Amino acid sequence: MFFIAEVEMSKSGKVGMEVGTLREQIIIALLIYKFGYENVKPNPITTEDFDLRLYGKPVSIKTIKKSLPKRIGKFSGSGIKLIWTVDWEKVENFYRKYEPKSEMLLVEVSWGKEGGFYYIPLEVQREIFKEIGRDRYVYRHKKGTNPRGVEISNEGIKRLIEHPQTKKIDIFWKKPEIGADIIYKPYQRWVELWAEE
Repeated sequence: MFFIAEVEMSKSGKVGMEVGTLREQIIIALLIYKFGYENVKPNPITTEDFDLRLYGKPVSIKTIKKSLPKRIGKFSGSGIKLIWTVDWEKVENFYRKYEPKSEMLLVEVSWGKEGGFYYIPLEVQREIFKEIGRDRYVYRHKKGTNPRGVEISNEGIKRLIEHPQTKKIDIFWKKPEIGADIIYKPYQRWVELWAEE
């Protein structure tokens, strides 16, 4: 499913940032499949806080297409966005006010390698945030660059994923073989919908 999402969001061989929305939908669909529509309520409003409520608890879904940090880099971000924006005033405002407020599901997509599916409890996020402080937990790119948002720091994410209360399902990410008989048709479903009108 993650491979299909990348194929759907690719243009000229490059995957667009919109793939994050499809990955999020895949995870929400998994939760609905496992726990039922009545227990999974996607958040209809785009916020930096959470993407859905699972049994009433707010949950944020994060995905990253690379290996998570194996060591702590002093001033580097992890690529796991807390908020997407190019507005520097919003960056500063978000940085000053940010604190963890929801459970986190994190999917580490790493083709040809081992990645994982992590559940990071809210209390773990709050513990690490308090322990290392805002400056070391939240990473802001230098002003004048085009970061498209604010990230969890390399140190923050490493501590989160290594915490004993964090749960992980190991996944080896193998791309499916696409033979000549399997041709992806990105417009087919839309053509069929137009045909119904």
